[in-house]
Amino acid sequence: MTTALANLTAFILLLTITAYSVAGGVDYGAGIWDLLAGRGPRAERARQLIDHAMAPVWEANNVWLVLAIVVCWTGFPLLFQSVFASLYPLFALALLALILRGAFFAFRHLQSGPQAQRRTGVVFGISSLLAPFFFAAALGAIASGRVALGEPNIPVWQACFNPTSISFGLVSLAATAFIGASFLVGDARRFGQPDMVDYFRRRAVIATAVLIVIGTIALAVTGLENPHLLNAMLTGLGTPFAAAAVIVTPLVGFLVWRRFFRWYRLLSVVVVGSLVFAWGFAQSPYLLPGQVTIAQSAAPLGSEVLLSIVTLAVVVLILPSLALLVYLDQRGELEAPQA
Repeated sequence: MTTALANLTAFILLLTITAYSVAGGVDYGAGIWDLLAGRGPRAERARQLIDHAMAPVWEANNVWLVLAIVVCWTGFPLLFQSVFASLYPLFALALLALILRGAFFAFRHLQSGPQAQRRTGVVFGISSLLAPFFFAAALGAIASGRVALGEPNIPVWQACFNPTSISFGLVSLAATAFIGASFLVGDARRFGQPDMVDYFRRRAVIATAVLIVIGTIALAVTGLENPHLLNAMLTGLGTPFAAAAVIVTPLVGFLVWRRFFRWYRLLSVVVVGSLVFAWGFAQSPYLLPGQVTIAQSAAPLGSEVLLSIVTLAVVVLILPSLALLVYLDQRGELEAPQA
């Protein structure tokens, strides 16, 4: 009973990380393209589309981040202690970027001059780069095996910044740019802006190529740092998800390049979700590779039962609410009335 509940809780934690990677990744990706838009009338049109697409739903995505933190500290207190003791700089930087991103996204709409809007937009864009990088770097640091059980046994900076953590961070940036461009293609089509469809279509194809290259490099780095994890991705529990990412990523790029605008957004979600699942299942049954398993780190049975009940109630409330929000947004029901 305890082992089954612990595995269920671990799966819920993986699902919340995946949900945040997908939903938050769309918005982070939009922020990355906002930063890279440059200057000129076309760049301003791209930024207006990004603002228009993000405004109704961007803040709701942080629900998954909060849920992941709560599930981690309640369901796996030993994991929570170990991870935050070794990786607190990464989480501090990620949360700082998250706060600055939200604040300056709001400030940009209050500024009247182009220079002030540009400055706030730069902070918003840079924060959109830093937040997903540092969050994913924390997962990479765990995958590298440098997070010790309990207190750190190596300097914190070595646990935080190493080849695996950096490669995970770079894959996250490429994946968020990829899924962000994919969804912005759909938003441009929904708002009837054919020039922006082409603008973001080209960027989606470029992001696809970048993700393939960086993902390949990250696999090589993982093999050098943690051969067991790479083996589990290629021949173990993570294999179906790694294969899905390898097959579907170029497929999305091909569909967008050929202007076949069906299924490409759903498939881009499959790509990002598969990347997270490939890591999570490959690392199973360990939460900290080679040190502590899911069952060993689990909270007492009573806590696991209560957490399962509360999590189920939260999901029952959250999923329909978010689904309704996205549905209304896609139908244009959340648009501000015309003056």
